[in-house]
Amino acid sequence: MSDLSKMGEGKPRRLNFLRDLTLVAAPLISALVIARIVFSGQTTQGFSGDTGLGSFDFVTPGLISALVIFSLFYSLRRRGEQVARLVITGIAIAGTLSGLLLLKIWFDASIMVPALFYVSAAPLGYLGLYLSVRNYLGLLSERKTSLLLSGSASFLGALVGFLFPPLFTIFFLFALSLLDIMMVESDALRRTVGYRRFESIVSITTVPLEKQIVGIGDLLAYSMLTVASLRSGNLYVAGATIILILIGALITSKAAKSRLRMPGLPIPVFLGAVPYLLGLLVL
Repeated sequence: MSDLSKMGEGKPRRLNFLRDLTLVAAPLISALVIARIVFSGQTTQGFSGDTGLGSFDFVTPGLISALVIFSLFYSLRRRGEQVARLVITGIAIAGTLSGLLLLKIWFDASIMVPALFYVSAAPLGYLGLYLSVRNYLGLLSERKTSLLLSGSASFLGALVGFLFPPLFTIFFLFALSLLDIMMVESDALRRTVGYRRFESIVSITTVPLEKQIVGIGDLLAYSMLTVASLRSGNLYVAGATIILILIGALITSKAAKSRLRMPGLPIPVFLGAVPYLLGLLVL
């Protein structure tokens, strides 16, 4: 009887594991498909020595990122939950606008009737903004919130991942991963907002899975990395990136069970960047 009960418990665990894996993979695959469809007519960079970084301005994005992080922590310290809701709503609205912009780019590339874009964009834009506002007010169910945040990460990640040079995106995500390690190990967020507000902020800024949670920022970073790898022009590289990100997320999840705190970015990002960086070295 004990063996049968263990087998019965094992099946739900495997199903929960597969469900969690699917929820993490869905935004990445969606971002990949979106970028592939929208930018199919544009020339990809490929694995060439011309990385597009020679004329790229690193200083401005770096300063803006530092200013945003500093302002965010200052605001969280004063009004933790309200600021967290505002940030997530901003990401959802940015995802809606990214989706509309991607739709416009696809319409222009497909030489379709311009009026069709406005006919389809109006209800889609309204729906995205409506759901974003309801999410800010806390009126969405957990499932709808997860779908909204995952969709926003897909659209925003697809756009940002294609707008910037792949190497810049990868180095930027490396920097965020190192920052994630320092923030988690020092417990900076909990100390900044206070122990009482911390749990509330975590529940607002994460997508709940069956066994663990994943931050909306993590999903956005994974989507950006996936689309950046697509810039190689090789779907196999992008597919390998998704697989390695999922393996990294699985390792992170397993490690989190034995540790009090575990950063969600480093392992998936470092592993996911391997196919593109390896392609640069080999090809």
